[in-house]
Amino acid sequence: MEDLKTLISGIDYKIRKLLDDKRKLEQDIQQLEADKKELNKIVLEQSQEVNNLKEQVKILKLGETIKNSLDTTDVKLKINNLVRKIDKCVGMITKTEQE
Repeated sequence: MEDLKTLISGIDYKIRKLLDDKRKLEQDIQQLEADKKELNKIVLEQSQEVNNLKEQVKILKLGETIKNSLDTTDVKLKINNLVRKIDKCVGMITKTEQE
């Protein structure tokens, strides 16, 4: 009879330990998910910053081209290309707002 009580008490201890481990793992999962969301937010912000910097580089290159260019046709083509890209972006924004 004493062996049975010892066995039951051992099983009870192991069950409580498993439940405690489960709770700790669930907390770890929640923390990791929060960390993942934060890191995804940082990646998105940095991606947007990279895109902004790329656009600034394009603008600076265009400015240098205009400054150094004697051929106005080249400049006009680049400006028209930029205007088309801006129109495309405005169209995408308008479409997104309508949805």
